[in-house]
Amino acid sequence: MLKNYFKISIRNLKKHKAYTFINVFGLAFGMACCIAIALFVRDEMLYDRFFDDAERIYRVALDVGFQGDEMQTAYTSRPLGPTLKTDLPEVEQATRLWRDPTGSMIVRYEDRRFSEEAVFFADSNFFDVFAIPFIRGDAKTALREPYTIVLTQSTARKYFGEADPIGRRLALREPSDRDIFEYTVTGVMADLPAHSHMAFDFAASYVTQRQSRSQSWLGFGVYTYVKLRDDADAGAVEAKLPALFASYGGPQIREAFGASLAEFEAAGNYYRNFLQPLTGIHLHSNLEDELKPTGDARLVYLFVAIAVFVLLLACVNFVNLATARAARRTMEVGIRKTLGAQRFQLVGQFLAEATLLSLLALVLAVTLVQIGMPLLNALTGKTLALTAADLLRFAPVLLGLGLLAGLGAGAYPAFYMAAFRPLAVLKQQGLRRRTWLRDVLVVFQFGIATALLACTAIVYTQMRYMLDKRLGFTPEQVVVIEGTEILGPQVEAFRQALRAMPGVVRVTNGEQVPGRHFSGSRFRMADAPADEAVVLEYTYASYEYVETLGLELAAGRSLSRDYATDSLAVLLNETAARHLGLDDPVGQQLVWPGESTYTIVGVLKDYHITSLHREIGAVALLGPDPRNTNRPNLLAAARLQIDNLPQTLASIEATWTRFAPQEPFVYSFLDDTFAQLYEAEQRTSRLITFFAGLAILIACFGLFGLAAFMAEQRTKEIGVRKVFGATVTGIVMLLSKDFARLVLVAIVLAAPLAYLTMQRWLDTFAYRVEISWPLFLMAGSLALAIALLTVSYQAVRAALADPVEALRYE
Repeated sequence: MLKNYFKISIRNLKKHKAYTFINVFGLAFGMACCIAIALFVRDEMLYDRFFDDAERIYRVALDVGFQGDEMQTAYTSRPLGPTLKTDLPEVEQATRLWRDPTGSMIVRYEDRRFSEEAVFFADSNFFDVFAIPFIRGDAKTALREPYTIVLTQSTARKYFGEADPIGRRLALREPSDRDIFEYTVTGVMADLPAHSHMAFDFAASYVTQRQSRSQSWLGFGVYTYVKLRDDADAGAVEAKLPALFASYGGPQIREAFGASLAEFEAAGNYYRNFLQPLTGIHLHSNLEDELKPTGDARLVYLFVAIAVFVLLLACVNFVNLATARAARRTMEVGIRKTLGAQRFQLVGQFLAEATLLSLLALVLAVTLVQIGMPLLNALTGKTLALTAADLLRFAPVLLGLGLLAGLGAGAYPAFYMAAFRPLAVLKQQGLRRRTWLRDVLVVFQFGIATALLACTAIVYTQMRYMLDKRLGFTPEQVVVIEGTEILGPQVEAFRQALRAMPGVVRVTNGEQVPGRHFSGSRFRMADAPADEAVVLEYTYASYEYVETLGLELAAGRSLSRDYATDSLAVLLNETAARHLGLDDPVGQQLVWPGESTYTIVGVLKDYHITSLHREIGAVALLGPDPRNTNRPNLLAAARLQIDNLPQTLASIEATWTRFAPQEPFVYSFLDDTFAQLYEAEQRTSRLITFFAGLAILIACFGLFGLAAFMAEQRTKEIGVRKVFGATVTGIVMLLSKDFARLVLVAIVLAAPLAYLTMQRWLDTFAYRVEISWPLFLMAGSLALAIALLTVSYQAVRAALADPVEALRYE
């Protein structure tokens, strides 16, 4: 019987090629969308799960609030890790990871020199917590001694080729230090998979750094991880962290602020550590100072919903076309029932057709995914793949998807057509035009498509707002040159050499520029008590820093060589002045406890140093303190003329080579740095745009087929109308108005759905656009125009047909 079902199904599909084409391609696009999104979701969900005992590993993070400023950061204090190991029996291992936040490191071996971003320092037990396979060396002892380093396999090949790197020495220079230190290679580990929340090429011994022995519980700047014992409860461990801080950090709070921990907290301040499951960091963490950009669980859920809806759109096409086509098959049903066919046999026949269509679509969907994989990777920024092994592993799932789509889409048409009464269909009587379901499904299709178009418009508008918003400075045509501290006393000569170039407008030096990590510390006014200190984000800046970046002054002046005291001068932004309670800051003394006293010489208008997800914070630009000869000279920033930009860059590189022939020339543009802050949002925008287009395409497939069948059913009516003088325009409007009405209903229903969804997304930005009705009007108009364009082809074709042909047999 099954063989007969499929034989007849193949015959019917061959006979009605247009119907087969529309359904197969519609279902194929829907399934391809599901498969593509499944690959993306699987990659997102796999983060950090490859580590042994991943479910027992947690990262300790920090929630800190001080005088109204609040922050959640992935950093902790440096002594926390060792203390957790010694004081909490539930902790099997605790380890720390650190990287210099101020920039890349220069790594050299013989004639190979590279600027490396992924250089980390780790405790000696790091590989006890993270069991990364070792290819050479011993993971237990590799980082036990100072000045030892472990490389990934690809990094070892980059520096040493196929030679054994164990025992060889690499020269490292940190951004904040001109001195070069040699590290002995003690191990080679496997490359970390891409789906890890950490990405490093070098792991050096943290014991080398003096800061590793710091006992300050109030500062933070290191990543801390714990591996709990099998029977340990993470909630119970987290509950012990406040008492641990009270024991060790409480005395330091009293010393720093002259208040007990209880008084400190009663004033609205807090310092709380909490645990994050390792496997949840990528999707459920969005803290300051993350090791690499994280994902977003809401984005994953959104794309799962899009996959389901797009597949539903394809299934709706099938239902609509099958029920519209039912009138053609009434005679077949009547004859079969007259000859003794049972209802279940007819249902089986129609389900077999639907399943065969679905399986054909599945094969085509897999082919489309393979062909479109480069596009998918470009949209997601990943390296996804659907290998032969994946196809074998997930064959039952894929087959289930094909059967589910076929049976789900084919069930209603099958039971609907099998229910026809033979006497009525043979007399062509009693066939009620049940169009209400098709109307509902068309509304559903275009409602989803319109909602996706509206979301696309809102995401695009927010992206344009972020990229075009005035940042408080001018990032365009500013090139940032890394590692200028290596020039030492020649840094000023290098600056002058750049300034003399025809294409260079201004040049300055500094520790950091906006878009990068600014350090944070407590500052207070000279006449204020210790407990009135305020946390400011700060960076060292040299002369012409304000002018080069295009910062704007609200009061006072900028740093200048004309004032001998400006090496200990400071510029505050307006927010910092407000936090310090200053109405007239210029000329007052700002104290950095334990460091220096600075004179406030100017106030800058507020400007952004990070993405628009965060509100503008309190910022201080410290003058080039002569006691910190390196930090104010970590980088150089030059504002360039837009004319002859390539030649100017070539001249800058030649000048760099003349001053530092042994060092690589590393540069970036400031506006590119800021654009990278919105990489995740740009990826989201691309993906939503792509899937919105796919949803519209699938909806149009169905609408095209449905319009063709509706026009065919009304052939005689159109013929009669033309005989009585109806115009082509009138007939096109007649055939299009019903679809237009349905699309307008879909637009009205889709607008609230899109509004609520995007309102929640926009709430993650401190600075955002407001959702306005023109965006929905634009999305709805586009959906309506596409629908009418799709329908109008069939409508015009029917209107232009010869009425004699339509009425010949009447």
